[in-house]
Amino acid sequence: MRKKILFIWTSIILVILPSVVAAYYLPKPAVVYRVYVDGISVGVVQSLEDYTVMLQEMLAKEEAEVGLCLAFAQEVKAEKELQWEPVSDAGDVGAALAARLSYVTVGWCIAVNDEPLVWMSCREDAQEVLDRVANYYVHEASNRELLSAEIIDAVEVLAEEVLPEDITDVDSALALLIQGTEKVEKYVVSRGDTLWSIARSANVSEAELRAANPSLRDSSLLRVGQTLNLVVAEPKVKVRTVEKVKTYENIPFSTTYRSTSGLWYYQSRTVQAGVPGKREVVYEIEYINGEEVKRTQLSAKIHSQPVTRIVERGTALWPSRAVGMFRWPLSTGTITDRFGSYQYWRAQPHRGVDIYAPEGTSIYAAASGTVVKAASSPSYGNYVVIDHGNGYSTLYAHARKLLVSQGQKVSKGQRIAEVGKTGDATGNHLHFEVQRNGKPIDPLQFFRP
Repeated sequence: MRKKILFIWTSIILVILPSVVAAYYLPKPAVVYRVYVDGISVGVVQSLEDYTVMLQEMLAKEEAEVGLCLAFAQEVKAEKELQWEPVSDAGDVGAALAARLSYVTVGWCIAVNDEPLVWMSCREDAQEVLDRVANYYVHEASNRELLSAEIIDAVEVLAEEVLPEDITDVDSALALLIQGTEKVEKYVVSRGDTLWSIARSANVSEAELRAANPSLRDSSLLRVGQTLNLVVAEPKVKVRTVEKVKTYENIPFSTTYRSTSGLWYYQSRTVQAGVPGKREVVYEIEYINGEEVKRTQLSAKIHSQPVTRIVERGTALWPSRAVGMFRWPLSTGTITDRFGSYQYWRAQPHRGVDIYAPEGTSIYAAASGTVVKAASSPSYGNYVVIDHGNGYSTLYAHARKLLVSQGQKVSKGQRIAEVGKTGDATGNHLHFEVQRNGKPIDPLQFFRP
């Protein structure tokens, strides 16, 4: 039985073995890649890697010569196929491709909200432009921390066939996206320039010049060497920047007023200066294209409290004492108008002080002297002028009645007239002037409140 089984297996092996040996030595199919240009075969390459490297080298060589990104104008592809006796010749395929292929320029288009704006020579340039646009409005300062900077419009970078002359450099593309034009027109201020002269030479209006330069909106002050934009910027993109800003702010001081009889009614004086307080404030500020749109206070720390300003206001309407050569010309009344004041009915500052007193109140000579005038005029009414020597004289106007005459000698305190409202006067009062060398001076400098 064992011999029988051994015989059977030996027979099987002898039958199968020749077939196996024959199969081993017979030709077998292999994978190759047939290359097509616009559907026409130009040859076979052994591997897909050979095909890819061949195309990359051809494209890189041409790009290096023209300095642009290129693409093949024809459709080039490689398809896998099986061959029993594969034959490939990369050299022939390369020559065939070189003879048949042509090139087109590829630009990387920056499109904003589906609107194509500029074409760059490579994706890296397009990305550099977008990065610079996003950071264009960032404020460089030690007290600022950038939290975010982003273009908030829908932006795409797309590879497209483009004419070489339509390719834009990075700086021009940046200017277009930020200013709305590839050329940013500027002017450097020279000595003697004015807004009017610059606007006229640039053929723009002053309003347009101010709009293009926000720093000029509230001022016409120009500095030599200052650079002005001549065109109003119309950005093609919106950029949102968010910054954390630390700043020191003044806390306003308040003012307290108190009355004092030690000053004339029109006088005031500061007895304690106000000092602003200081606080450190941290804000989160959101900007759109550099213009602040939102501010949120994150923290505040007071460094110093404000100091209240204290101001005294005078109430004195009557002198308490004389400090010079003159006495007060009345024994009753109140001051109603001061020296140097302006009123709409006057052509010049007030030349003296007005003192209200009832009609008929006695008017006294402020100092001894000689009456050089006792007369009447449309403005002064009845008035007296006394010369006191040394260049000083006094004048008393609007009197109801004069009690002295020209050339008369008078003593200090002598009655010389009575209060009235003659001349340009709306009520009973004395207009009292002190003159030095013919020019009026403030009579109250000779008295204290």
